[in-house]
Amino acid sequence: MRRIPIELPPGYTIRFAKREDISDIMLFFKMHWKDSHILANDRAFFEYEFCRGDEVCMVLLFNDKNGIEGTLGYIPYGGELRDIFTVMWKVLDNGQMFAGVGLFYYLIDHGRCRHIYTSGLNENTRNIYKYLGFCTGDLQHFYMLNETCEKRIAEIRDEAEINRDYRESGVPVSLRKVEDREAFLADYCPDKREDKIYKTPEYMVRRYFENPKYQYQVYQLWKEGAKTASFLIAREQKQDDSRVLRLIDFVGDEELLRLIGTPLRQLMRDAGYEYTDLYVYGVADEILLQAGFSKKAKDSLNVIPNYFSPFCRKNVNIGIFWEKEMHPIVWKGDGDQDRPSA
Repeated sequence: MRRIPIELPPGYTIRFAKREDISDIMLFFKMHWKDSHILANDRAFFEYEFCRGDEVCMVLLFNDKNGIEGTLGYIPYGGELRDIFTVMWKVLDNGQMFAGVGLFYYLIDHGRCRHIYTSGLNENTRNIYKYLGFCTGDLQHFYMLNETCEKRIAEIRDEAEINRDYRESGVPVSLRKVEDREAFLADYCPDKREDKIYKTPEYMVRRYFENPKYQYQVYQLWKEGAKTASFLIAREQKQDDSRVLRLIDFVGDEELLRLIGTPLRQLMRDAGYEYTDLYVYGVADEILLQAGFSKKAKDSLNVIPNYFSPFCRKNVNIGIFWEKEMHPIVWKGDGDQDRPSA
């Protein structure tokens, strides 16, 4: 990683947040991010997102006269030597043009992180990450329509984009719902490869079983009647008297995703879901196309909304960065891309 010399003027300091800073951080978000933002108004949710025991997962830029002038939050995926995603990166336009990079360096140097990523990067900062030596890209958006449902949420204007080549797989795979964390933990085997994101059992339980705002559906993949160590995490979303199923995360053998088209279609028919969609980087297009998903082009005429809290019927691009030599698989559930904003 390329280093830029950072020299803060007198009166400025960078440090990790403490619990006594939380009220001031929330006020900073209210004043300089968005007045209605959930992290500016809901302290319980703020603590769920950023507090791990005594650790408040945020780096702060302080001005002795004005207080907080910058934040860099992070979500740790484990304990020691953890992988982390950065979130809520905001520095005031106060002449300290490199202070945001200083927050970033501080987190890398003192945050006990093995590897660092982000999801939802600001397009204005993409070139900064590249200059610092990181790789950048975008999550790819795939969707699968339920042709028996009236379209109330999606807008389909380009039928040519729809994948019509799906054929049922001859290998029987089923999705079996996991009702509690104990059943999940009994079969969960996190990938510890150096070039992959390491999602500890503790992270997965907190993220998907203890979330105070969203209720997630966890499905274990069974192949030819035997359970695997692969899990699909989904979330039902309601809007306009319709429902969709959003695939948020997947852990396990990505090759099995080729075979989920049949059970997903049955799940959509049984529950009346208008469509199912997912955002992912690092899974080969061919795997998801074979499962029967359609890939949404960046300039697609078809609208598959991403924002529901609050709802906005438009396509959304989600940018990411990662360290060179890594081969990450990043899902929408990584970082803070699947949480309410208000």
